Amino acid sequence: MTTFDRRQLILDLVRQNGSVTVQSLIEAVNTSPATLRRDLSALETEGKVIRTHGGVLHPRRLSTEPSFSVKQQQAPAEKRHIARKAAESIPAGATVFIDAGTTCLETGMALLERNKNQIYTNSLPLLYLGCNHPGKVTALGGEVRSISRALVGGIALGWLEHLNFDYAVIGASSLDADAGAFTTELNEAQLKSQAIQHSEIALLVADSGKLSSNAPVKFAKWQDFDHWFTDKRLSPSTKRRIRKSLPVTTISTSD
Repeated sequence: MTTFDRRQLILDLVRQNGSVTVQSLIEAVNTSPATLRRDLSALETEGKVIRTHGGVLHPRRLSTEPSFSVKQQQAPAEKRHIARKAAESIPAGATVFIDAGTTCLETGMALLERNKNQIYTNSLPLLYLGCNHPGKVTALGGEVRSISRALVGGIALGWLEHLNFDYAVIGASSLDADAGAFTTELNEAQLKSQAIQHSEIALLVADSGKLSSNAPVKFAKWQDFDHWFTDKRLSPSTKRRIRKSLPVTTISTSD
């Protein structure tokens, strides 16, 4: 099989399935891992595929992300209660990174109102709200990603290289009970991962509905977090599985 034919077959498989694992591609095109890596690198440079941890996806998979305003309308009561509990777990005086997610925004708002923490964030809504609160907020520079209202890219990552946090509050677009946390976009995945690495304690704030969502880019294993704050809808069996990796606090909307 020629290089052209092999790459066409790879593209056909990715188009048909939306996403394909690297191992499946190795078996389907009957080639070596090294050759497949070269093929995928070339196809990614051409903008025809997007490489993820252990797999490949078609660019259209990233075009279906709901807007920030739509996400705010999903499980709002759960998000507020999750955020409140997460904020209560952060001591006064701690330096905190707040991720650019809707539940993270609620956590950041609670901390702003308390006015006892230094906050760093790439969340544009939280920065705007910081103008109307006495709490101190510092922006990570970066490129504006309008759909998620986040600052991302090389400048934001460059800032993170020089910062360390006591706590990082991180959101996710989807969760897998075995694999960990996922998001929809590569730049946001890099930033989330770096923020976790630069924090002493990483808190995941995400409602249990994220376990039935689908996002392509993995940014953290369960073991990378120190605590997960979620809602009471989490099934007991899933809670037991995840508790092997980290503590889980479930909150009802009446708490």
